[in-house]
Amino acid sequence: MKQVIAILVATLVGAAAMFILKSPTPAATSHDVEKEKLKEQIAQLRSDLKNTDAQGNRITTVEKEKVITVTTSINPEEILQELITVRPGDDNRQQTMRRVIHYMVGLTDAGEAAFPPIEGFLMQENPVDVEYEANAMAFDREQAAAAEAKAKGEDGPQGRVIGFVRSGFGSYFMSRDILKQNRQLAPRSLRLGLLDVVADIGGNPAEAILAGVLAKTGRGLEVAYLDGLLEKIAGDAYRDKILETAHLLLKHTTGDDAQSLFDETSRAYLFALLVKYRDATFVDIAKTQIITADGRVDGAVVNYLSSVLGEKAVSLLYAKINDKSLTDDGDKMALGDAILKHVGTNADSDKFFAEVITDEKLGPIRFLALGHLVGGDNSEQTLRNRQNLIQSIKADSKDEGLNRMLDGTNNRIEVMLDPTKASTLGNGNGGPAGLLELFNPSQNNK
Repeated sequence: MKQVIAILVATLVGAAAMFILKSPTPAATSHDVEKEKLKEQIAQLRSDLKNTDAQGNRITTVEKEKVITVTTSINPEEILQELITVRPGDDNRQQTMRRVIHYMVGLTDAGEAAFPPIEGFLMQENPVDVEYEANAMAFDREQAAAAEAKAKGEDGPQGRVIGFVRSGFGSYFMSRDILKQNRQLAPRSLRLGLLDVVADIGGNPAEAILAGVLAKTGRGLEVAYLDGLLEKIAGDAYRDKILETAHLLLKHTTGDDAQSLFDETSRAYLFALLVKYRDATFVDIAKTQIITADGRVDGAVVNYLSSVLGEKAVSLLYAKINDKSLTDDGDKMALGDAILKHVGTNADSDKFFAEVITDEKLGPIRFLALGHLVGGDNSEQTLRNRQNLIQSIKADSKDEGLNRMLDGTNNRIEVMLDPTKASTLGNGNGGPAGLLELFNPSQNNK
């Protein structure tokens, strides 16, 4: 600003000089008036310049501005109705999910005005949902194909997604990491997206809505999701309510009539919550649910018992793996993995390991058990016990291929106990490169 005033002063001084130089010599009253006005302007500008110096280059300028505010009306009811109609397909998924995100942001921007329609939707007696996940959509297609085949009197092929989540193997491994999923930009379903909107708006009304949905929902995924949201809001204040809800649903739902992927995986989410809170009060009931009525293993139950009971679960699971009603090899793998976690510390686990590793009918898959010898509990005593187990198996084995694998695993254990031996023993894999690392990624680069 100081520079601007200085420029103006210089300009006016110059203009005054030119005015005087170009004016006729004879005095003219009008010219005299103009000159006096010019002198006054210069004097005022010079005064302003001095004031600028005195105030540390600060000049207070007061300007009158007319502020025009343009507002766009956001109707939460209309946005929600749009969301209900949006259905992503394989050919328009990306575009559709952009619309979904746009609508969710609109609801969030509406603030608490969005609460009444959202709460009404979430709390309706016959809840509806739109699942956005690709796997969920694949599940729906597989369900439809199975229903069509059944209507024709045919046995349709079991779909990839359905086959995995309904297997003991799939449900077991899925339940171990099912709660580790982070929030994504695009919601997994309409209802979960609305729960995020409520939480993002926040405040006491938001907490009340989330708690109300928790008390009403019958879906394990939503219980787990609400657990995460309420934990961020209120710490462990809802822990008991979460567990109470999980117990109630696990007692009365089997998943046999599941019409969607999220319903199919409800029990996995609920048991994962019990594991999270180390809740052992459901153990007695869970013991009766290891094998389902149709002779399949519930992998989520196996993971729960193994996680909560630890080594105490081994004898129970070992008895189940020998149950004659159990015929699916994938189911047996779920039980087997839980049992083998304690090889080197439990007699039943050691016995099962020896049975598996020496059973030639199992083919190459039996060598997967070797991974358990270098994973899990890596205390010195446990590792030495595993080396002793290896030697006892080798003493009775005439299988040269097995013995080479056992020798390699023994060397691997020796290097774990004394890393200085790596130069002479190598990585100790004793078989195809990376086999143990493949099934025990935590052991990489050790």
